Amino acid sequence: MRPLCPLLLCLVMSSCGPPEPGAYDAGASAGGAELPNGGGTAIAGGSATAGGSAGGHAGGATAGGAQTPTCGDGVCSATETCTTCARDCGTCCTAVGGLSCGGNGIEGNADTLYRCDGTRYVASQQCGAACVQRPSGVPDRCPLGAPPASLVTKLSPKPYVEQSCTATTFAGWPYAAKKCTYSSGPLTTSVTVADPEPAAVAKWIVDAAAFIKPLRPLQTSAPAQWEQALGYIALHMLYQSSRIFPLEGGIIEDMGTGYVNYPFSKGVTQGCSSGCYCRINSLHRTTYCEYRSGIGVETQTACLNRVGSSGLTTGWGNQCLQSHIDAWTRDWNEHFRAHAWKANQSVSAACGSGTCSAQQVVDAVKSAYGL
Repeated sequence: MRPLCPLLLCLVMSSCGPPEPGAYDAGASAGGAELPNGGGTAIAGGSATAGGSAGGHAGGATAGGAQTPTCGDGVCSATETCTTCARDCGTCCTAVGGLSCGGNGIEGNADTLYRCDGTRYVASQQCGAACVQRPSGVPDRCPLGAPPASLVTKLSPKPYVEQSCTATTFAGWPYAAKKCTYSSGPLTTSVTVADPEPAAVAKWIVDAAAFIKPLRPLQTSAPAQWEQALGYIALHMLYQSSRIFPLEGGIIEDMGTGYVNYPFSKGVTQGCSSGCYCRINSLHRTTYCEYRSGIGVETQTACLNRVGSSGLTTGWGNQCLQSHIDAWTRDWNEHFRAHAWKANQSVSAACGSGTCSAQQVVDAVKSAYGL
């Protein structure tokens, strides 16, 4: 069923290559950039461990002390600590919530995901397969696997523009596209679209959700609430675009004063002034550039200089299209991550201390996405 007035909600709500798959760890403070990797610290008589690895290990390892005679027996005894025996007690860390695969700069098993508790990395999740290692600034994770069926179902309604479509191509878009003719209200128009499949969008949402630190633990501790929160992220996207990515052509909307055919190019409204949101989840360029700065990819100033500060510039149109191209065959989407990175600021401000119940975290996610 077509959501009401998606473009209106789009208007009122406020990659150099993107990071590798995974989710940015905002560090100990809401929305804060994770520090760069620290230097390796040699454990006496053992292997060196890194002070920082993917997803918030900065400031992690502390200076190694003398290794105890029982170090390496698999038991963290009363005479051992993360400083003296990381092999038994876990690698030291300070970035609470940082996630790392064993062996990716920390001691541990390669099929286990570890979480920093503020003192050391402790086992958080058995992956059942090789844990996915990421570069600095993007936390490691277990393989995504299939997204929740409830999420795919929520994303499955057919985009309302797909009434009468034929296969086509579009310059600059390397995959299959559709040219659709459709009617909405009294108007009829055509649009060329690259609408992603529901299962693909579901993976993008699951990946992006890991950027919201208080939401992460619910995947295993309260899966029903975790799925509910994912549903709100999906609903936000559906309200913004109905899962439509317009490469070129018209999107008909009634924003309360009658039906209007809005021309689009490369996922952005032509003729826009300051907003110029990029589909499919209507990302504002300022949020995009804040996110890029927050994960240490480029400064906000450099980003805005590259994409332009207002209007449908060539840089912003090309970036909107390129981000969609990059996400098409991957299980992550930089624009979904950017929205989640922004949402993490308010959710962590409300629930970052760990005092929120699972439902309160869900409610904070709902609010952060303007629902």
